[in-house]
Amino acid sequence: MLMRRVSQKILIVISGLLFTYFYCEYLIYYVVVAQCYWPTSEKLIEGQYLKAFILADTHLLGPFRGHWLDKWRREFQMQQAFQAVIAIHKPDVVFVLGDLFDEGEWTNEQQFRDYVDRFHKLFKLPDEIKMHVVAGNHDIGFHNNIRRYSAKRFVELFQAPSVQHVILKGSQFILINSMALHGDTCELCLDAKRSINRISDSINCTKNVECNQQVNFNNSRPIIMQHFPLYRVSDAVCTEPDAPPLPDRNKNFRIKIDALSKESTKYLIEKLKPRAVFGGHTHHGCKLLHTYKNLNLEFLEYSVPSFSWRNRLDPKFMLVSISPDTYAVNKCGLPRERTIILTAIIMIFGLVIFLSTKRTIGR
Repeated sequence: MLMRRVSQKILIVISGLLFTYFYCEYLIYYVVVAQCYWPTSEKLIEGQYLKAFILADTHLLGPFRGHWLDKWRREFQMQQAFQAVIAIHKPDVVFVLGDLFDEGEWTNEQQFRDYVDRFHKLFKLPDEIKMHVVAGNHDIGFHNNIRRYSAKRFVELFQAPSVQHVILKGSQFILINSMALHGDTCELCLDAKRSINRISDSINCTKNVECNQQVNFNNSRPIIMQHFPLYRVSDAVCTEPDAPPLPDRNKNFRIKIDALSKESTKYLIEKLKPRAVFGGHTHHGCKLLHTYKNLNLEFLEYSVPSFSWRNRLDPKFMLVSISPDTYAVNKCGLPRERTIILTAIIMIFGLVIFLSTKRTIGR
């Protein structure tokens, strides 16, 4: 009789610990992600708008920095969170806004290919969901440190040229390599400028019946996706709850390193006249209204917080519903690590209380 009680107790302990591990390491991501939802508005008709999952700054560690345990832990967390978003929300497209890697600029050819393979394994998608990425400074280096092959291999392995014009469900997206907007005469910058000018001409043709160029998209204003924020002096203008903490928020940006230059920003806005801009890079959140009275233009810029627990205690992502006429944004959180730890402690404490009751010991 005593042996049966002991065996029962051991079985309950093992079952309780296994469930605690399963919940805190797998299920909790689904529970938290399920609390977010696709935003809607009166202008968004169900089934007719694009569902875009936007994330930034995953910063996968490479062969040089960081402890193997930290690398494994952060990648495991991001993989579970990413797969939870895909399984629950089933987006039409995924946009990754740069700094996929933390050490991409320093790796040789084989190391970078291994990096890319690891990224695709961690952020695996079903065939019906397309992923589009833009380069970040940690992927290829800042403008003055870009080696010729580092930019080329990123383009080849991700099919991600410096400027991409993507049409999805009638909405236009312009994906841009921020390091190609330095404003000088480097080959990367000149190629990007030619592409932007060509896209601008095509967009203008949709509004001009006399244009001889044939285009296969409507005249809706595009959405810009890039890594850097547009020009701003600092993050002091950011009032989102996940904006940088003080005093970091008031630190002046280094132009062309922390944000685009004023000249490049003006060029982009005049050429593309976006209806929204999404970027990463800062690892923090920001929503900023831009007004250009001379162009009769107004739009919002969103900084997408980092998706990695190495960069934030509360990683974030965005679910964006987009139609040719409008869009709606929902910023979603992932479980804090302290929440996971506290949940595990509470569940183990509950198991101990349960085992201490008279019924558990066989009475």
